[in-house]
Amino acid sequence: MPNTAPPEDKWVKVNSLNLHYLDWGGAARNVLLLLHGQGSNAHSFDHIAPSFRDDYRVLALDQRGHGDSDHTRDGYAVTAFASDIARCAEALGIIPFDLVGASLGARNAIPLAGEHAGYLKHFVCVDYGPEMDTEAARAQISRQGAPRRGWRSIEEYVLERVQDSPRVQESLIRAQAPHNLRLNYAGRYVAKSDPELFWINGGFGVREVPALWEQWARIQCPVLEIKGALSNYLSPAILERMRQLQPTMELVEAPNSGHGVTSENPDFLIRQVQRFLKRESPVATLR
Repeated sequence: MPNTAPPEDKWVKVNSLNLHYLDWGGAARNVLLLLHGQGSNAHSFDHIAPSFRDDYRVLALDQRGHGDSDHTRDGYAVTAFASDIARCAEALGIIPFDLVGASLGARNAIPLAGEHAGYLKHFVCVDYGPEMDTEAARAQISRQGAPRRGWRSIEEYVLERVQDSPRVQESLIRAQAPHNLRLNYAGRYVAKSDPELFWINGGFGVREVPALWEQWARIQCPVLEIKGALSNYLSPAILERMRQLQPTMELVEAPNSGHGVTSENPDFLIRQVQRFLKRESPVATLR
């Protein structure tokens, strides 16, 4: 039976930003760091983290511009995100650690894994890689092109999400909703995440792709890619290139799941991550 005690809210200051994280505790000396996707936050793992507490100290980070962490005028380059993760790990003294990154979390961890070979023991990418399929990216930009200005209530937000996310349990949407929103000065509920994050999805993010492929090729720890079976974010050509540059990469498909594997098929994700983390990790040299 998983330990369901709530996590502790904590903060760490790195790169001149106050970053919030959840510390789920756990008696083990091994550390598992969870990184959410774009527009989400650390609480997106509330239903997942307890399953790892017996074997790991589990941490979930609000990345810059998300959740209760600071927004920034310096922008959201993938290298800035990666630097935040590295500095957090150094400040908290958790190196080496295991990492699960969902979507943007996986993208941001690629430069970390490439630049710091000794930091990660295992790296799990959830439906993302160094590059996103062009058609999927265009569809994402189209969906986010006219962001919702706000909601009159959390209930209104929940009902909208339930309609838009038929593969996600309503109870999970309701549990996460209060953490995704803040009440603004006009009495409307608005997203906590920085609207400036939108630009990652367009030309700015495309310019970062060559560097992401370079860093992907440098990763030395074991890598698991969990692809949503119904997702088009990773085309066959992208997956093939990922395999060529990381020949030992494992690839599994989450059934009945699109891009949001963490919410659409969390049980599958938990089983696969637990299995994968038992895989022996080679000893890498810190650099």
